[in-house]
Amino acid sequence: MFQIRVEAADLAEEEEAKAEETPLVNAQDLQDASFLAGNPQVRVTTGKLRFYRADKPYSSSSSTQQLPKERSTLVCVVTVPSHMSPVEILEFLASFREDIALVRILKDPERSNCMVLMQFNSQERADQFFQAHNGKYFNSIEQERCKIVFVRSIEFDPVIGENDPDYDALEEKRADGEDDAPPSPRSERRASNAQMRKLFPPPPAGMTEIPTCAVCLDRLDASASGILTTLCNHSFHCDCLFRWEGSSCPVCRYSHGDIGSSCEVCGTADHLWICLICGHVGCGRYSGEHAKQHYQETLHTYSLELETQRVWDYAGDGYVHRLILNKQDGKFVEFPSPNNLSGERSQTPPTTSAEEEEGEHRKLEKLAVEYNFLLKSQLEEQRLYYERLLARVEEGESRQLLNAHEHERKHLKRTNAALAEKTKKLEDELTFVRELNKSLIENQKQWKERVRLLEEQNERVEQETALRIGDLEGQVRDLMFYLDTQNKVEQSAHREDIIGGTIEIESKPAAKDNTSTTSSARRKNKKKR
Repeated sequence: MFQIRVEAADLAEEEEAKAEETPLVNAQDLQDASFLAGNPQVRVTTGKLRFYRADKPYSSSSSTQQLPKERSTLVCVVTVPSHMSPVEILEFLASFREDIALVRILKDPERSNCMVLMQFNSQERADQFFQAHNGKYFNSIEQERCKIVFVRSIEFDPVIGENDPDYDALEEKRADGEDDAPPSPRSERRASNAQMRKLFPPPPAGMTEIPTCAVCLDRLDASASGILTTLCNHSFHCDCLFRWEGSSCPVCRYSHGDIGSSCEVCGTADHLWICLICGHVGCGRYSGEHAKQHYQETLHTYSLELETQRVWDYAGDGYVHRLILNKQDGKFVEFPSPNNLSGERSQTPPTTSAEEEEGEHRKLEKLAVEYNFLLKSQLEEQRLYYERLLARVEEGESRQLLNAHEHERKHLKRTNAALAEKTKKLEDELTFVRELNKSLIENQKQWKERVRLLEEQNERVEQETALRIGDLEGQVRDLMFYLDTQNKVEQSAHREDIIGGTIEIESKPAAKDNTSTTSSARRKNKKKR
């Protein structure tokens, strides 16, 4: 047995704590809570959980939850109903499950509830969890409110175990006092543990072997995912346990929803009866007769004995747990037992031949009804079987259609990528062509200007050339005339006379004089040549 002491820091002001440092026990109210952990069929661990509450408790009915000044990432929920399974607890913590590193469930057998210790990854998420769930109902059905406290520290009290020196001294004293006594089972267990340690040596110093999850067989690393430890001391990943169907443990099949029944009036756990109408649990005649008192107050006739599962009729003062439904009038009648050895009362008088015949007829009718029910159940199972087959076929078709759509999507994606690449290439070409066109337009303007200048220059050159050609044509005419005249003179009979003669030219207008003078001068020059 070991004890856990949890110090809860609620609303203690930090300034007051610094100014007035008094012992924790004197300043705050000490409350103890017993807990239970482990599978009862294997090993049960018991202990106490101690809470230190602040002088100024918070109000759970306030709309905004005020955070304590002193708080940590370790949070304790102290009022969890015991019938809530670990999966339901994870559903309650769904919005914060990814931020929780460790979860440990402890059961309080005295108050029929559980306590959940949670280690958050950050202080911010722990504060948000406190503000979101403190003082709230677990769901719309539960009457219990979620009460959350911040945990300041957890202390494990030392206990005497098989590996402690005190236990070894105790074994030595026992061996000295009883030399002939047979070895105790603990000594044999210690020897077997020593052999196991030889076969499987402990990890190196400073290192710890990480256990594995029983569902996914991966290592339970708190830094990678949240870890939940159940009441039976088995640890799992939160996600793995959340996907586990059922409330039992995946390892030992221990059901976490087992609730110990007790009388609602006196609290005794022996000779209990439960009302079949409202579910009230009371004790029998060997205790306080609170079950009968409940009948007298409510006139609920039928009550079930929890130990034997037999039904008692307070109105008829007898066991009527062999009731069947009459098809004719819809009322409950007692079915007689073949061996009336259990002490039930008989409500049927001696039967006559007509009643026996009617009983046989009813028996055949019951067999027919039973056959109809059996046929109906078989047809229902067959319907479910074929519905599952159709669901499989539809699932296969949908999977094929999905694969086809996926293949088409990939093809369209590739085509789209190719078209996008082609579009990009064409856009690049278009940009290049536009720049080239812009450059050509600028060059065209420059060349047009140069062509205009060349045309003007060409026009001037043509004019000058035309003038020079006109001048040259006049000179050629004169030259031809000179050559022609010279040829004629040489062929003439009066050549000598002409050579020694003088040519006189009549006077003409100034322009003509200049022209003739120029022409005669040119002829003279040619003659001289």
